[in-house]
Amino acid sequence: MSSEVEKATKWQEEPPWLAQIDIDEYERLAGIGYEPRQLALFYRVAEKEFLWYFNLIGSPLRFHYERGQLVQRAKEGLSMAEDAQTGNNVTQAQRFDKFRQAVGYRNSVSKIFFGEIG
Repeated sequence: MSSEVEKATKWQEEPPWLAQIDIDEYERLAGIGYEPRQLALFYRVAEKEFLWYFNLIGSPLRFHYERGQLVQRAKEGLSMAEDAQTGNNVTQAQRFDKFRQAVGYRNSVSKIFFGEIG
């Protein structure tokens, strides 16, 4: 029975509409901050079906969504770090410090709840 449940919750086959999604665009939209349900609407996919595939274990939809968010935050952080290093922009240095604190906080929460997974 548990193998049936495990099989039902893992990504196994692609839905036909997945080929119509431009993954680079999908990642950029995730980085901007759109939620998965909004992306379903954007790509004209039934919300429940999209979320079903999004929440499966090993879902490429979730992977690329999280990657898009990470890439965007990383680009912003790199840009802020570069601007803050020059010392000419005090506001940017303050934003960068706040950004680093937020990243540190998210990492601490993840470590507490998920430990050293991987």
